[in-house]
Amino acid sequence: MKEHGDKIPQSVKDQINGDMTAVNEAITTEDTDKIKEALEKLKNSQMEIGKAIYSNQNNAQDDQQSEQPAEEPPKEEEKKDEKKE
Repeated sequence: MKEHGDKIPQSVKDQINGDMTAVNEAITTEDTDKIKEALEKLKNSQMEIGKAIYSNQNNAQDDQQSEQPAEEPPKEEEKKDEKKE
């Protein structure tokens, strides 16, 4: 989260922080089932980081492609000149 924090929505950050707290609390209870459940929730939340980063990368690529002007096809006159040569 530190490396890509600016690309991750605050709601995802909050969810992960809450899940990390739940894991720590489950560890203190030493209840294996609670620990496994909390870890599973944290794992699912962490997947949201990847989705957010991937989504931002795709959006950035789309923006770059839309900013580049499309290459114009050669005009008819240029095509005729090429055929003469």
